[in-house]
Amino acid sequence: MNLVCIPAYNEESTISDVVKKALPYVDKVIVCDDGSTDNTAKLAKEAGAIVISQNNQGYGAAITTLFEQARKEDAQIMITLDGDGQHNPDQIPLLIDTIITHNVDVVIGSRFLDDKTKAPGYRKTGIKIITSASNYGTNFKVTDSQSGFRAYSKDAIDAIHPTEQGMSVSTEILLKISNKGLSVAEIPITVSYEGDTSEEHSVSHGVSVLMNTLKYVSIKHPIKFYGIPGIALIIAGVVIGGIFLEAYLNDQTVFYGSLLASIVLFLLGAILAVTSIILFSMANLIRDRN
Repeated sequence: MNLVCIPAYNEESTISDVVKKALPYVDKVIVCDDGSTDNTAKLAKEAGAIVISQNNQGYGAAITTLFEQARKEDAQIMITLDGDGQHNPDQIPLLIDTIITHNVDVVIGSRFLDDKTKAPGYRKTGIKIITSASNYGTNFKVTDSQSGFRAYSKDAIDAIHPTEQGMSVSTEILLKISNKGLSVAEIPITVSYEGDTSEEHSVSHGVSVLMNTLKYVSIKHPIKFYGIPGIALIIAGVVIGGIFLEAYLNDQTVFYGSLLASIVLFLLGAILAVTSIILFSMANLIRDRN
């Protein structure tokens, strides 16, 4: 059974069209209505979708609910796409065919693979920054880590259990894919940004997603993220401390600024170094248990 799964929040103007266009390509369309205050759930059901309603918890929570439902349905392939009309349901077969033909676990519909998508400049720049950070954490080389238009094989559906409630769930899923050793492919898609004027909203979301991405990257690579900077700070603290000590012993001069800087740098470096060791040990322990 193949499913299209759509997280939706206040999408009454587009949800019917998205559901109707997606239905011919799959066995079922499932919409997770994330606490909409409009007629999203009613219109999705009338259009032919199975609707799961929940209190407003965020995009990530809706994606988690859809993964759980796909497992209950014993889905062979699950396609996720947004309910706001930006994704083109007619491209669903491209993702399904890639899963089947190339025997990969996850297919990402990329807005930037052929660089033809005319995304707003602020959005394109933000996504590329987040994608670079995500690629560092996963060792993938994807071009669009934040695309919500994806296809998952049965192995991927069974293996991925998201926990993030917000928009950073896209990054979390990529990290879980990497940790589970699942395969990833990208195909170019087209996206419509007609009527998109949410620059301020997108910027705030982008900053939040980037911060969460860095959090995941730091946990996956604690030595690089914390350990190396920590050692560098310790060395800097020791060097500045040496300069202070030399001035005090030779000239009887006390540079309190140097002393304070030496202590702060040394302590901060020690904290980062210890943090890297703890996170590295925990990551290895969890990896061994899995």
